Amino acid sequence: MAETQETTEAPANADLESLRALLAVQQEQQHLAQEAKTVRLQACQYLLDSGLAASKLPAPMQEHVRKQMQGRIFAASELQQAIDDARELVSLLSGSVVIAGPAIHSAFSSEDQLQAAVDDLFGVPRDDTLRTAHVARLSGIRELYLMLTGDDELHGGYYPSRARLATTADFTGLVKNALNKIVANQWSELGRAGYDWWQRVSVQEQFASINDISGTLMGTVGTLPSVAEGAEYTELAIGDSPETASFTKYGGYIPLTLELIDRDETRKLRAYPRELANAGLRRLSGLVAAIFTTNSGVGPTMADGGALFNNTAVTTAGGHANLLTTALSAAEWEVVSAAIYNQPMLIKNAAGLYGSGPKQAINPKYLLVPRALELTAKNILYNPWYAADNRHQANLQQGEPGDVVTVPEWTDSTDWAAACDPRIAPAIYIGTRFGIMPEVFIAGNELSPAVFMNDEHRLKVRHFLAVWVNDFRPLHKSNVAG
Repeated sequence: MAETQETTEAPANADLESLRALLAVQQEQQHLAQEAKTVRLQACQYLLDSGLAASKLPAPMQEHVRKQMQGRIFAASELQQAIDDARELVSLLSGSVVIAGPAIHSAFSSEDQLQAAVDDLFGVPRDDTLRTAHVARLSGIRELYLMLTGDDELHGGYYPSRARLATTADFTGLVKNALNKIVANQWSELGRAGYDWWQRVSVQEQFASINDISGTLMGTVGTLPSVAEGAEYTELAIGDSPETASFTKYGGYIPLTLELIDRDETRKLRAYPRELANAGLRRLSGLVAAIFTTNSGVGPTMADGGALFNNTAVTTAGGHANLLTTALSAAEWEVVSAAIYNQPMLIKNAAGLYGSGPKQAINPKYLLVPRALELTAKNILYNPWYAADNRHQANLQQGEPGDVVTVPEWTDSTDWAAACDPRIAPAIYIGTRFGIMPEVFIAGNELSPAVFMNDEHRLKVRHFLAVWVNDFRPLHKSNVAG
């Protein structure tokens, strides 16, 4: 009997716990909804106050409009209409007197205006929502720091009684936002200068944790075998090639000293995030470039036991048949293109199945070269004519889906490589944790050891990256003897 009672009580307790969890979720949703409503009401109150102050309406009419709009959520257009109606009424009652005032489009909080001023100080574009905000120009980083902290003696603390601005925004948060925008701008500028070459030959993927990544390449079925009438179906041979990668954290910090703030070295502070962007982008570019140059130019060892680039037959375990030693020329580009086109797709890494898949039948899209071979490569893929037997002939390779990619980190003046379009045949992967660009943080208050011991806030940069090769077939390398 006791066992029966326990059995009945268990589901009842589980139901009760589920009900409690449901009620907790509902209460949390109600709480969030109430908070959102409170924020919107506060914004409408600010809009109402600023709109009426600029309306030039008589005080009684302002009060009349206030009673209409007070305590509820409304759009700026609704307030504008109420003010326009009030102006019209006053004008009718006053005869020929016309009351004019500015149109109300939107209102900016003190935090918004301050962020716009900080963006202007660092010379970065404002957010779209703040483009029309009219703000006073800051003289430098020192004025901003003293206005927000009241730290006249530069102790590194916050003194609200001496702070010039009553705002919830803090110095480190405002500066961090502006500096991250500088990083983004510099990242784009360097990309346009050629350091975004890796984007064209790789797949970039965001991950939800820094756990090790398994970049599985699934095998193809190949061709379907025939099945006789009444006969059993046979199992299809299919496998995978489990390449793995781990995240690496890159970063460091630059000291933002109180002396720098006191000397008002705003230009130097503007330069810091540009250097952080340079370092982050060059690190990423170098990681992808090293795939082709590590281990004396044969690349990393893959899960099948072979180096990424080797000249072993693909019918052998670990054989990739994607390494040659011939100098770059139009004829050799054709040889490499054919080699990639004829690479057999993976079926299964097992004896008797190595290299037995159908052709991948994809030509390379990118010709990767060092700066020393850039002109040679462009002549091969871009020039409509080429000289042969003292005659100019039409370049049949020109106009094909090929493109030259110059790799800044490659120093060997003769080695070159080929890669397929990663949208069709992906090979190189870049894993990110918190975005492809490095993050910038600023840490420091009067309790911070760095502020206490060194009189410095710290401008920290952090970058999580994982770079790996998932498939050798879309890649080819030519290591030319110098």
